[in-house]
Amino acid sequence: MTKIIKRDGREVDFNKDKIVQALLKAMSRCDVQDEEEAIKISCKIEEKVLKAKDKINVETIQNEVELALMTSKYKKVAKEYITHRNERTRNRDKNNNLNEKIKDVLFCRNVQNQNANVDEYSFGGRKNESANILHKELALSAFIREEVAQAHKENRIYLHDLSEYTIGEHNCLFIDMQNLLNNGFCTRNGDVRGANSFNTACQLIAVIFQIQSQNQFGGVASAHIDFDLAPFVKKSFAKKLKEVWNILDLTPPKEGFPNEISVDDIYWQERSGVVVFDKALKLLEKEGMQSTQGLFHNLNTLESRAGSQVPFTSINYGRDASPEGKLVSKWLLQASLDGIGKQHLTSIFPISIFMHKKGVNDKEGTPNYDIKKLAIKSLSKRIYPNIVNCDFSQNIEDEKDIDTMMATMGCRTMIGKDRHGLGYKKVGRGNVCPVTINLPKLGINHGICLGERKKADIDGFWREFEEVLKLSETALVDRFYHICNQSVKSATFMYQNGSIADYEKAQLKGIYEAMKHSTLAIGYIGIAEMCQALFGKDHSEGEYVKEFALSVVKHIWDYAQEASERNDLNFGCYATPAENLCKTYAKALQEEFGSIPKVTDRDYITNSHHIPVWQEVSIYKKLETEAPFCKYPTAGCITYIELESKIMDNPQAIEDIIDYAMDLDIPYLAFNFPIDTCLKCGFQGEIEYNCPKCGNTNIQRLRRVTGYLTTDYRNFNEGKVKECLDRVKHSKYTSFTGN
Repeated sequence: MTKIIKRDGREVDFNKDKIVQALLKAMSRCDVQDEEEAIKISCKIEEKVLKAKDKINVETIQNEVELALMTSKYKKVAKEYITHRNERTRNRDKNNNLNEKIKDVLFCRNVQNQNANVDEYSFGGRKNESANILHKELALSAFIREEVAQAHKENRIYLHDLSEYTIGEHNCLFIDMQNLLNNGFCTRNGDVRGANSFNTACQLIAVIFQIQSQNQFGGVASAHIDFDLAPFVKKSFAKKLKEVWNILDLTPPKEGFPNEISVDDIYWQERSGVVVFDKALKLLEKEGMQSTQGLFHNLNTLESRAGSQVPFTSINYGRDASPEGKLVSKWLLQASLDGIGKQHLTSIFPISIFMHKKGVNDKEGTPNYDIKKLAIKSLSKRIYPNIVNCDFSQNIEDEKDIDTMMATMGCRTMIGKDRHGLGYKKVGRGNVCPVTINLPKLGINHGICLGERKKADIDGFWREFEEVLKLSETALVDRFYHICNQSVKSATFMYQNGSIADYEKAQLKGIYEAMKHSTLAIGYIGIAEMCQALFGKDHSEGEYVKEFALSVVKHIWDYAQEASERNDLNFGCYATPAENLCKTYAKALQEEFGSIPKVTDRDYITNSHHIPVWQEVSIYKKLETEAPFCKYPTAGCITYIELESKIMDNPQAIEDIIDYAMDLDIPYLAFNFPIDTCLKCGFQGEIEYNCPKCGNTNIQRLRRVTGYLTTDYRNFNEGKVKECLDRVKHSKYTSFTGN
């Protein structure tokens, strides 16, 4: 038998019947039936194969088939055969490309570290990332309409978390923590009773965060953990008081012990005696500290997703002025200060957020000002907590409803007004999914940076901007309804236990009933590069440029309001964090346009409306420049300032910065400064090369990357690493004796 060479190099026996079958299939697609002609052509090709001196490959045989068809009477069949063959070749090349990408992941040949919370070297990480490649391809080819998929491929818009698109997961959620802590919950393998002590409540919070995180692809949060946990402080204190009473063998009061006793209850201080009360309070303090420390340790060690990921968790606190609520905030901050593990390292999760509110904790004389002081002490050592502005003008608070208080998720996600009845409530709501617009590309297309025009084509910019806004709206609506088409069985924990709003309606009528309360985010990246491309300046270098940049963000906000009306959904403007996108878009723009100074000449694109990290501006100039933009991205934004470590020894300066930012109506503020830790002796500070205490070079270099910390910024993708290295310290250009 004559051998032929397959595409993969294998040698197999020549079989002319396969040629006959291929020809008959091509004829069939053209409504032709002529088996005699098919056999005749196959015989001619067989003769050539038998006469050949060398082994023939399969591509040569297919070329001969094409030639025979083109010289026959069946020109239409020839065209169909060629078209079909080309399509098969494209699919084969595509599959080969997919296979190579998957092999790169499986053999760790091209580790991207797209998310610093994922270990791409681990078994789970490799399995997850390789599956993601297939899911992304399937989403673009089979789930997303063609014009939207094309816009994504052309880097006009970015569809976030494409790997999660196909299965219909949503992004993030403020969990209804009070419901689950009080009533307990069911899991696949059992049920859990409601908490009856502070310690149990803290343990359950870790479990709830862990399980809920597996029902979505983004973060989980408590909107007011101090209010959530305060009732369990009372429960624990009642137990401690009874325990001390029994130890001292005192006669219990005739009316007995209630299940909940306030730690500030004067009546019980008098009844039990100061000694009994104080002993009970000391036991409560011990339980409180151990419980919050346990919560922090659990949230940094309970790996709940592939790639050794821990739940991406956020907790808001600092406003409950009750004795129990203040204790919760105090214990959480003390646990943050204490750190985790043998070396007392800074806790990566939960992302702690201090809820700054005038009249509650903003200045001396307010009930929780001592908590603000402790928060400043914690962030001066641990970077956390971040600061959320509970007086933000875009959040309308109902004083009688704690769920309407301003809160955010650690990375930056905020929840605006719900048009379906929940108003400004946060609990039970989240972000459905984001799409991000590539503003630098719009700027390059219509700006002066390529030398094609002397003046920016503003009209052309707005026309194309409107196109991508419409594409973003279409993408978000399509994805929303794809998510709503899933079964409640896809996320049993969420819909059975009620961590999401209107879960009971969802069980009866479908996921839409719960998901409609959440937001659809139209995001943006690279205001700075867009301005440079258009005008040769960024928005910190000229008033006209700043006003134009502001009009762009406002237009996204305006469009989101209109899209909300058109679709009866909650659209919002979103200052995208761009964890991996900063690098993805930088690389794509470099490939398309080359290196353009201050536009595409770095390995990253600047996040949202931030001033570029290399700009030498003062703290106050940065805050003042970015503050007007913060009014519009009500689906989420964050404002950073970079500081030298020594400034963190000046708590008054830190407080002045916080107060200044809050007065500027900045909704979410975070401080960045280096936290280096020697992993041998535990020394912490800003370490240049060697540990100054023991000389060790194994140093953990902790930095905030996109809103949250990572164990070491060098674990992140190359773009973010370069961005971190380029950051200037705004404190170097700031006088702390005045603005």
